[in-house]
Amino acid sequence: MNRIKFVIIFAFIICSNLLQAQVEEVIDSTLEEDESRPVKVLPDDKYKLGIKLGCQFSTLTGEENSNNTSNFGLNGGVYMRKKFKSEKWGYQIELNGSFRGSNFTPKDNEYSAIRLFYLDIPLLCFINLTKDENHKILFGPQVSYLLTSSIYKGPFLDRYDSIPSIKKLDLLACVGYHIRLGHVSFQTMLKYGFISLNDVDGLLPGIKPTNTGKSMNNFIFELNFLF
Repeated sequence: MNRIKFVIIFAFIICSNLLQAQVEEVIDSTLEEDESRPVKVLPDDKYKLGIKLGCQFSTLTGEENSNNTSNFGLNGGVYMRKKFKSEKWGYQIELNGSFRGSNFTPKDNEYSAIRLFYLDIPLLCFINLTKDENHKILFGPQVSYLLTSSIYKGPFLDRYDSIPSIKKLDLLACVGYHIRLGHVSFQTMLKYGFISLNDVDGLLPGIKPTNTGKSMNNFIFELNFLF
């Protein structure tokens, strides 16, 4: 647990330092002679802070439960984008909350759904595909920390009273496509988790199907609007 907390705190420190450095750079580079208006607004293609809102279809793949089906959830947060000097490349850092998990096709008295809520920190690079910078490809890692989890049984999703034993930390690979539509952008993203979430203690004692300790990985398809 201490190691997990250290990773999350370290990621936040990196994000805050990058943001502070970029803000200082913007202020220093945009001073005007008019002291009443020392800072001017930069165009979006130079430096961008914004809000990200969208939805996602997620599931838990792997060998633990092969009856997995997709789950619909919402996600949202904030992002910071900055180009490198090459103009063609840049980076995008996000801080999001996301509801995900998986549905399952259960047999008698088997669990039917797992619901997860994560804090996500994607650290993405992007490459502009066109000169007008309206089309981008994004890729990079994402660190996710599980805040809450629940497991359900039956067709009406009756929740078990106990909290399932699921690993808190996940590391995902991300790749996506970004298109700018005026003042709003649309972004799709595929994400796959490299860490099996199945804890050694199993999901819950005595749950059906019986936990075997096999792999259980996050797989996500996102649809987002960026403002």
